Amino acid sequence: MKQSWHTLLVTRDEGLLAHWQKVLGKGNQTVLTQIEDFFRLATGDRPCMAWIDLSLAGLPAWEAACWHAALGSDQMRVIAASSSPNDAQAMAALDAGCAAYCHSFSDAGTLKQVREVVDAGHIWIGKALMQRLLRNVNRVVAEQPAKEDAWSTGLTQREVEVATLAANGASNAAISSQCGISERTVKAHLSAVFVKLNITDRLQLALRVHGIH
Repeated sequence: MKQSWHTLLVTRDEGLLAHWQKVLGKGNQTVLTQIEDFFRLATGDRPCMAWIDLSLAGLPAWEAACWHAALGSDQMRVIAASSSPNDAQAMAALDAGCAAYCHSFSDAGTLKQVREVVDAGHIWIGKALMQRLLRNVNRVVAEQPAKEDAWSTGLTQREVEVATLAANGASNAAISSQCGISERTVKAHLSAVFVKLNITDRLQLALRVHGIH
């Protein structure tokens, strides 16, 4: 049965709050203006998806003990939202256990995608950071000896071709062009690969294809 999440909007910025409520709706939610109130709710049994404005005054560092209960709970998923996003801040938030990191004022489509990905139990990090991580993976791979292609066992020849291209940073459009298939077919192949390899995103695919994980 699908989890029913209560939404927590943690911000004192009225403009940001209005933007979030316009996109996410106002039902089944609680608005908090103090991070201390969030920490109190984080110890409860109610499943919550918390959108936290990282510009909120008094926000503790991710290493602080007060985050442990929230970030370590199966009943809480934290989305870190920044009005001035950067890769270092993103990595710190994700490393601490956040389920997503995004621009506070992302467009409606992006915010809804973040919610859907987090609701499905996956991690959302955004296209730019994903591309950076893929580049870093490929840089590491270039310095390592070649490894066996055991990851491809059980995949079709086309799935292996699409997976390899995706693992090396190719976009769906680029894969479509190179393989002579539609982008919709590319997505279908990648979905099948994710299921067969028991992974959820391109970063995990890159690690698996390159033998790092």
